[in-house]
Amino acid sequence: MTPRAVHFIRHAQGYHNIDNDQTIPDPDLTPKGIKQCEHLAQTFPYFDRINLVCASPIRRAIQTAQTSMSPFLQSGQKKILALPLAQEAPAEPANTPSGIKRLQDEYGAIADFSRCLELSDYDSKTGTFAPDNRSLEGRAQALRRFLRDREEEEIVVVSHGQFLHYVSRDVDEEGRQLGGDWENTEFRSYVFEPVGHVDALLRETEESVERRRASGPGHSVGSKEAEKRGEADV
Repeated sequence: MTPRAVHFIRHAQGYHNIDNDQTIPDPDLTPKGIKQCEHLAQTFPYFDRINLVCASPIRRAIQTAQTSMSPFLQSGQKKILALPLAQEAPAEPANTPSGIKRLQDEYGAIADFSRCLELSDYDSKTGTFAPDNRSLEGRAQALRRFLRDREEEEIVVVSHGQFLHYVSRDVDEEGRQLGGDWENTEFRSYVFEPVGHVDALLRETEESVERRRASGPGHSVGSKEAEKRGEADV
């Protein structure tokens, strides 16, 4: 079943964001970041519709999901699904996930790390997780396809500002970001359209475009690039 919508959220402020210090290994959220999450927990409008919460296995994304999605998770019977494909793009220490033992020790009670165990190189920044443009495009496509093919109707994914440009295909051929920066805890909502496209294209909803006061209507993200390559909708 194609998800009715996917809500992508950029993580809250981490300590590396303060001075853009990418040398901090897998940093925590700052107190400001925690407050951002608490605000999102009060204002996110789709708790009654979502069926699954996912997060990058980088700690600030898990922490963001834990607090901001607490109204959905608080029953204790739902866990955050850690998705290695959703991790940040670059290979600096701040953007590299911690090892599985640390993640399980810290968040095993609230998160499902089965996907990390299946993809044992998830913290390597090589192969699928390499930081070059081609690998990032491939990983973003793999994430879109994974989400499209889930049985849940509506999904939340907490990820990262740079990689979300690849997921939404708001990058040019050199990987330069388009479409405006993602702010901490900003969320944008998408549907898969056209259904069945080989690239699992996303269209930002009109409601999402209006919420962030972006210019222009929602669009089928990546459709122009697909047309350039001569790929037809399937």
